[in-house]
Amino acid sequence: MIFFFGFAWTNWLVWLLLIIFLVAIIGAWCVNLIGLPGNWLIVLVCLLWLWLGPVQFNFSWWLIAPLVALAIVGELVEFAASVVGTRKYGGSKTGATCSLIGAMIGGLVGAIMGLPIPIPLAGSVIGSILFVSGGAWGGAILGERWNGRPWDEALPIGNAAFVGRLLGTVGKFTLGAAMVGLAILGPFCF
Repeated sequence: MIFFFGFAWTNWLVWLLLIIFLVAIIGAWCVNLIGLPGNWLIVLVCLLWLWLGPVQFNFSWWLIAPLVALAIVGELVEFAASVVGTRKYGGSKTGATCSLIGAMIGGLVGAIMGLPIPIPLAGSVIGSILFVSGGAWGGAILGERWNGRPWDEALPIGNAAFVGRLLGTVGKFTLGAAMVGLAILGPFCF
């Protein structure tokens, strides 16, 4: 019999469920890097754990409320940094929309390709962040050119989209890290 945090674990299934929960939380957090709503996936995984998790490691609804609040703030930070940056330099709605689409495409490409950095996983993470921002840059320029703007007007808007998306992704990812911390502590503390 193994005692951990005051509970006796005699069933290997409880260990397996806890490991699956932790992998799902961290995987959902990493999805933020490709421009998808990973923080909301963390909330979903926690709701599933609340409903299906082992009784001795279940947490209360009081943990879900801060997770939802952090997910909302993360989306607002990402959206505001990306779109406000584009619109601040006179970008159009088409440019902002193309910037968001380009960021998602860039994130997928970056996660697959990564960068040739010899540190495991770092190449994919850095590549994904840069490709998300690069996709926002390209999408904003494409959207502005589509609206008939000349290159000298479209490039600063694309640069603003790049910086905004980079800051937004880092902000959302950081808030996601706080959510992961709460979710991991949840089964043991809440």
